[in-house]
Amino acid sequence: MPGTMQAAFLQAPGRFSVEERPIPRPGSTELLVKTAACGICTSEIEIWKGKLPGLEYPRFIGHEPAGVVVEVGDAVGDFAPGDHISAWSEGKSYAEYFTTPARYAMKLRPETRLEEALGEPIACSVNGVLKADPQLNDSVAIIGCGFMGLIMAQVFRARGVGMMIAVDLRPTIRTLALQLGATHALDPATVDVAAAIKEFTGGRGVDIGVEAAGTQTTLDLAANVTRMEGKLEVFGFHVGEPRRVNWGFWNWMAFQIVNGHSRSDHLYVEGMKIGLTMLEAGTLSMRPLVTHRFSLQDIGRGFEVAAAKGDDFVKGVIAF
Repeated sequence: MPGTMQAAFLQAPGRFSVEERPIPRPGSTELLVKTAACGICTSEIEIWKGKLPGLEYPRFIGHEPAGVVVEVGDAVGDFAPGDHISAWSEGKSYAEYFTTPARYAMKLRPETRLEEALGEPIACSVNGVLKADPQLNDSVAIIGCGFMGLIMAQVFRARGVGMMIAVDLRPTIRTLALQLGATHALDPATVDVAAAIKEFTGGRGVDIGVEAAGTQTTLDLAANVTRMEGKLEVFGFHVGEPRRVNWGFWNWMAFQIVNGHSRSDHLYVEGMKIGLTMLEAGTLSMRPLVTHRFSLQDIGRGFEVAAAKGDDFVKGVIAF
């Protein structure tokens, strides 16, 4: 194994550099992993844009990796060199090698495509569904049904929901949503979504409204399509200006308000293992969702494409 590796550093908003750095050494409870792929996350796009206040640059980012174990710490007993794994990484994975605590990793079958085994976003999506706690035949609307919304749609389907409505501006996303289990797909640019959903549900609204795009518009729309005493889940990544809500309306509707995010490491790991088990069982399909691949040297272009979210884009990965 060489002593150095190539790694991408975000030197300033909008500017990556690829540099030669020493390969990190694993601690006693850690794994050293040769990276196969690392996803480009929406939260990192906001860092790349410089939109999150208080951040310092340069930054070493990348937290959605999968790869092959090359070395294990002396206290690690469940993994061995050659194992294929996906991990929840706390950054530093836009690099040829990364280290991770063994407890944050899951062993995969050798035939599992590593660029599809993106454990961290799968974990977030699974945990979002678990927090919403859907019951059999519940109706669900996902407002802003992008990459993670499409994972959630499949997990909701596995949990036995009934009507599932995907709302998104992009025709590609709406088509995929229907292929992956949605019963309806609506374009908010051409359809009165609230009226359509009220019609679908006999005037009630859905049992679970999931806001999954992180904007004021989608937050308002999710509230407007959720039934009285239904669950309103805020799953989108909200940055920038504080959001405003019509609290009088939310209060009157007696929503069960659910924060779709988790921060406890044991919940991340639990969600990751559930989702990756679904992937390997064939009940979660990632292949149509990973649409763009970029080399480490082309990481800047990868972020530009991911930020633009063209009609053909769902998810980009840095592939090694």
